[in-house]
Amino acid sequence: MKKIFLLAISLPFLVCGGYYHDGERFSNDVRQWGSDMVDSIHTVVERDHENYWLNNFRSFKTYPINYYQGNHENASETNVQTTTHHTQEYPKNIPISAYVGQRIIGDETYTVTTSDMGEHYEISTDGEIRNSIYQIKLSKRQVMTPIGEVLINGRYFLVFEPEQDGRMLLADENGQIMHNIGHYYRGELLISRDITTVIPKDLGIIKTSNIIQKATTPQLQYEIFYNGVVEGQMQFTYVDYLNGRNEKTFVFPVNQQIISINGKNIKVHQATDKFIEYIILN
Repeated sequence: MKKIFLLAISLPFLVCGGYYHDGERFSNDVRQWGSDMVDSIHTVVERDHENYWLNNFRSFKTYPINYYQGNHENASETNVQTTTHHTQEYPKNIPISAYVGQRIIGDETYTVTTSDMGEHYEISTDGEIRNSIYQIKLSKRQVMTPIGEVLINGRYFLVFEPEQDGRMLLADENGQIMHNIGHYYRGELLISRDITTVIPKDLGIIKTSNIIQKATTPQLQYEIFYNGVVEGQMQFTYVDYLNGRNEKTFVFPVNQQIISINGKNIKVHQATDKFIEYIILN
């Protein structure tokens, strides 16, 4: 028994003695072991730093957003059409009368620009989505334009920012709004794991086209006034408003039936120093 006990005590000294016998080898091994331990600790602590701890130990999760090129504020207009409309229509081939100094014909127009802003989304019905902290109210026909999309558990979801205040909503390909309220976090989408309620449960979005029409203020193009009969001739004043206010006088024999004033053809039935009766031909 004494021999076995002495052997058990002496073995560690023999092993350690081997290391101490090769002091440089032992020193290098200790340094390497310490370096590996430091690297391991550094890796665990610093891995993704805040994002790692945020996603694995807190009640939040972050996802990268695939931002679309151009959002609802900078959406490009396509298929733009411009049409001109007249505010006043004069009867054709029907006798009209006017007194001296009265306008016998004029033209006022406005332009309507129709722009296709591409597809957008609208809320299906009045409702709200809320959790323990936030509440977002939504109204029917409220326009929602996606700013991008995120991939969550193998599925893509559209990202909307309905109130432009950093809070974001998600909707799947069927238009169903997810039971989550998201936020910006360093350019990514941060989603809380808090319980979120959607009212009504079928609250969703509907894809539709986004057609915008803009009309200009009506602008007077020209006017033609009757000045009466002066020295046996019918006298008219043409006022052009497109180039400032330019006036030009036109005169015709009192018995001339067809007259043309700056491209406007008029048939005169009767003209006196007090009134004129006429028909607009074009």
